[in-house]
Amino acid sequence: MTKPAAGTRNVPQKKPGATRAGVAVIGLLLAVLLGMLWMRFTSNVTAPPGGNPPASSPDLVPASSKLFAGQLLIKAKGYATAKFTVDLGMQHFHVVGHFSASGGAGNDIQAVLADEDEFQNWINGHPAKVLYSTDKVTIGKLDVGPLAPGRYVFALNNNFSAISDKYVLAEIEARWLARR
Repeated sequence: MTKPAAGTRNVPQKKPGATRAGVAVIGLLLAVLLGMLWMRFTSNVTAPPGGNPPASSPDLVPASSKLFAGQLLIKAKGYATAKFTVDLGMQHFHVVGHFSASGGAGNDIQAVLADEDEFQNWINGHPAKVLYSTDKVTIGKLDVGPLAPGRYVFALNNNFSAISDKYVLAEIEARWLARR
């Protein structure tokens, strides 16, 4: 065996397969990184809770209106309503929120969302096509939509109670996308 000349180093030869494996590992790491970036980007454009999707156009902005906010007293044999209109320009219209009842023997209330005509049928005890309704409940949540253009009523009903008033803590709002 011969010794290398002074000042030179003996560099081991790389195998051709090792270089290809290194390139494959780097390619795999780049693919994973790009996949993670893609997932992060697409997760930022999904619909957030509450029904409003992201504005698909810079001309659309989120809008909302409170239907009920805070504590309400609903008398025995009575109900509270919030009437609203969905216009053609209101896109992806949802009614969202929660409520809780106290008072009387059952700490209960009924809730309904329907168009104006169907609400009249429902409140009078007739068959009705409603978009959302509950039996007598203590707590309820809703996210209903998208709603078509029209006139609607959301109601909290204590009509079933002959003598007990109910206190209802309600945070119910309408949400939609509107043109600037």
